[in-house]
Amino acid sequence: MTHENFLVSLLLISFIANFFIMQWSNNSGFFLADWVTIFTLNIFFSPLVAFTIYFCFLHSVRHSFGLIYEINKKKFKNGLKKFLKRALPLTLVTAILFIFGVYILTNYYVLDDAIMKVIFIGLASLTFPHILLEYLIEKNEK
Repeated sequence: MTHENFLVSLLLISFIANFFIMQWSNNSGFFLADWVTIFTLNIFFSPLVAFTIYFCFLHSVRHSFGLIYEINKKKFKNGLKKFLKRALPLTLVTAILFIFGVYILTNYYVLDDAIMKVIFIGLASLTFPHILLEYLIEKNEK
């Protein structure tokens, strides 16, 4: 098994384990799986790439499943349809802005650097509003 295949296999197993532990376990099992995934990502990738993978493929997916479940607790399929209907317009706008940002920055940087800059700016601009929104939702629930 090559180094790359081992890494992909390890990450896939970690993602799947994280999902199952999140679904059928107490919080301590979930936190353990989450930390193992974070450490694994940071061992093999640069901090920005590790954070991007974690944020986009673990945190966001987990959060999306939680929102789908909140939309319709009885039928996942119905909740998924409503979620996609609500999330798709903003997702398309984000994708268009990403492409536009990369296009503009390629006038000043090579493509790889332009993509990294747009990813960094995008993650930074998403993180603060996301934390603020979660805080406000939690505060209003109390």
